[in-house]
Amino acid sequence: MKNIYLILGLSLSGRAASFFLLNQRKNIRVIAIEDNLKEDVEIRLLKKQNVKIFNSKDFIENFSDLNKIEKAVISPGFNPEAKIVKIIKKNKIEIFSEIELGARFLKENKIYKNKIIGITGTNGKTTLTKLIEHILNENKIKAKSLGNIKIPFTSYLTKILLKNNNVENQKETFILELSSFQLEKMKTKFLDAAIITNITEDHLDRYPNFKAYVDAKLRIVKCLKNRKNLYVTKKVLKTFIVNNSKINIKEVKEDIEDVAIKICLDFKIVKKNILCAIKTFKSLEHRLEFVREIKGVYFYNDSKATNAHSVIYAVKKIKGSIILIVGGKDKGFSYRIWNKHFKDNVKYVLAIGESSKKIKEELIGCRVQVIKDLKTAIEKAFSLAKKEDRVLLSPGCSSFDMFKNFEHRGDSFKKFVSILGDK
Repeated sequence: MKNIYLILGLSLSGRAASFFLLNQRKNIRVIAIEDNLKEDVEIRLLKKQNVKIFNSKDFIENFSDLNKIEKAVISPGFNPEAKIVKIIKKNKIEIFSEIELGARFLKENKIYKNKIIGITGTNGKTTLTKLIEHILNENKIKAKSLGNIKIPFTSYLTKILLKNNNVENQKETFILELSSFQLEKMKTKFLDAAIITNITEDHLDRYPNFKAYVDAKLRIVKCLKNRKNLYVTKKVLKTFIVNNSKINIKEVKEDIEDVAIKICLDFKIVKKNILCAIKTFKSLEHRLEFVREIKGVYFYNDSKATNAHSVIYAVKKIKGSIILIVGGKDKGFSYRIWNKHFKDNVKYVLAIGESSKKIKEELIGCRVQVIKDLKTAIEKAFSLAKKEDRVLLSPGCSSFDMFKNFEHRGDSFKKFVSILGDK
């Protein structure tokens, strides 16, 4: 009898999937693979519930019950080309994401009546997810944002199951932020609405080419129930093929507020009330976040900008002369696209991290300096700045060469800026 679920990666989603399975299915065994295991309260709790945790090498060499594995749940950060993944595929074991695990549970049990909205895109999806959540809640429609927004779908389902014993009477609308990594392994039709904010080059360190990344993003269409709405920009429709005759396409502008208004109107909320809610929405941390002003110089934290197009967006939004701090772990795309967008208001570019030399080579007509670290870059930016200048951290790269994540990078920026005036 197949009764084992294999969890690939014990990050947030892997842990959530483990607890969800242990709490909602009897007689199930959960085993996990994690190559960078850090012992903490949750790991100890999983072990207490008889979850066996292997590293990849030990699993491949010592685990002999592959024929007893029912399914495998893969975390977004787990390498899809890893040897263990190839072994699992060879043994015809189905692999899917933690979001898909939750989607199948809801669909198979037919117990959730409220709407589920899925949101993907290269840029803007987190802000849009939180904005829609805010508008709905402000208008007395209970809503909860989940998914790639740091609250795994199944962790919330587990909480509901433990609290209420079922989700049948749950009144919340779920708004799921979905990354390309999550969508790669999804196919269940469970979404009542789907949104694609935009698609531009990103994660080319993960995907063999841009087409593969686009294909992952467009899988959200496969997760949309028949005759439901896909909100998508004209540019996406014109550039990419959206194949599905069984859905309704609603064209939207590439503007977060416009998308939020259109989807909330479909909840029968009066437009005036939607606009009132938008006015009370607070911008998210690490997204064009104003930090402080020192001697007439303004500092902005946009650490969440992890691709080339998000930096362009930031440069257009920030008014005035900019000293721009960029760089980090390279994701495989070219920085040459920045040249035409930086010429008007970017005075200096300070490049840090693994990608700094590549950035310097590809930027033409910009004054670019390679700086050893973020703290030094901030100090250099302040020394170069004149009154009314803007110092903007908008890296255009992932953070993993120097920081734990984009939040750690943004928090470090704010910490270093906070002590500048003390010197």
